[in-house]
Amino acid sequence: MKIVHGVCLALLLPGAVSAKTADVGGVLTPPGITLQVMGKAQGYDLSKQTAAFNPREQLAFTDAQGMTLYTYDKDPSGKATCGGECAASWRPALAPAAFKPSGDWSVIKRDDGARQWAYRGKALYTFVKDVDPGSIGGNSPARLGARRKNGAGEYVGGGVRGAAARNAAPDVPLAADWKVAYAFPVADFAAPASLAVKEVADAGALALVDHRGDTLYAYDGDAARDAKACGRGCAWQPVAAAQLAEPIGDFSLIARPDGLKQWAYRGRGLYAYAHDLAPNDANGAGVDKRWRVAAVSRFFMPRGVTLAKTLSQGVVLATDSGKTLYRRDGYIFQSGGGHSLRRGQQPRPAVGRDIGTDPRCKSDCGKWHPFAAPKNAEPQGFWSVAVRDDGRKQWVYQGYALWTYDGDTRPGDINGNDVLDYGFANQPEVASAGALQKAYDIGTPMDGLPALYWAIAVP
Repeated sequence: MKIVHGVCLALLLPGAVSAKTADVGGVLTPPGITLQVMGKAQGYDLSKQTAAFNPREQLAFTDAQGMTLYTYDKDPSGKATCGGECAASWRPALAPAAFKPSGDWSVIKRDDGARQWAYRGKALYTFVKDVDPGSIGGNSPARLGARRKNGAGEYVGGGVRGAAARNAAPDVPLAADWKVAYAFPVADFAAPASLAVKEVADAGALALVDHRGDTLYAYDGDAARDAKACGRGCAWQPVAAAQLAEPIGDFSLIARPDGLKQWAYRGRGLYAYAHDLAPNDANGAGVDKRWRVAAVSRFFMPRGVTLAKTLSQGVVLATDSGKTLYRRDGYIFQSGGGHSLRRGQQPRPAVGRDIGTDPRCKSDCGKWHPFAAPKNAEPQGFWSVAVRDDGRKQWVYQGYALWTYDGDTRPGDINGNDVLDYGFANQPEVASAGALQKAYDIGTPMDGLPALYWAIAVP
């Protein structure tokens, strides 16, 4: 431990990140409801742009297979009116018999007796023309990559890596009266102009952020009375409000003894943490039990999984025993792009689904072990379940099957990160042809020097 600016801070050593969130919204999704990034963020190709820039601007609620969920404007709250010919195209998203209403999630009983999912009272549907995760109104993001088969077995996309988007057909407009059921951006959220809700990966939540994009924390105490507990030079910085500011929605104002007005959310004073250096940081989690990440909703996390800190790569997914979790990913040597970023390339769910549970490793294969899911595991949030050839279940996160590595002996170890298996050929421009094509046939075309590699699984 060390003392900085008058407060006690934990050194950022490897170890579990305390799940200290001001859990005002609960878990975002019930069992059977998943989350998918939309459009190009699915990463259907291996181009440099996709590797380096993977926009996560939209998260949609999806069914257990990852198909986008929609609402129908003509449905009144608590009732589903799309039936007959309408239901042939817009299929009701059916809820399991065991589910009981929880939070924003409920069940609507249809006229035929079926139980249909509803979010905030609005019935949810899938669209028959959606064939791939990340699709909207039948527009598959697979067409934004290299030429390949989509979920319907049809060839879509452009010809070569990097030029694909130029050959893509324009989007077909979404039918009138239908809307995507988005989890993010958050709709109908009244907040001060200087504050917003963002996906904060290191907190595993949709959380409040300030105008800089920095994570905010809620104080579990009387912020006005305890203002002196964090005085000048304190790492916890109160979120100041304008003197003429007025309460809005769940946000209220605190009059501090120093004369400042401070924003509070649902009665809890809001603070930024001086040692969060970039958006998505949540370094204040677990430092002081009085301050918790101001989470509007938490992402589901399976039992036995935690967020852990590493010395060089920040927060990663890990087992409760401290073993870092990894994904198997695809890489083209010529692409470069995001591979050199702090946490490597961002997850590309489509590539992870292509690779599946067969790592195709060349060496040390016996040291890699599938991260097993229990027999009763269900898809939820960013997590899905793969059934292996031997019948065992394996956890899948954002499209990638997860693994542990025997070479990690201590919590925080990431000795398996960036271990690559290259495929060399005399003609790199046709490296995916012949034997190499078979060895690296993962669905996502590799028209350059191909590789499969191990990478840390980041939240």
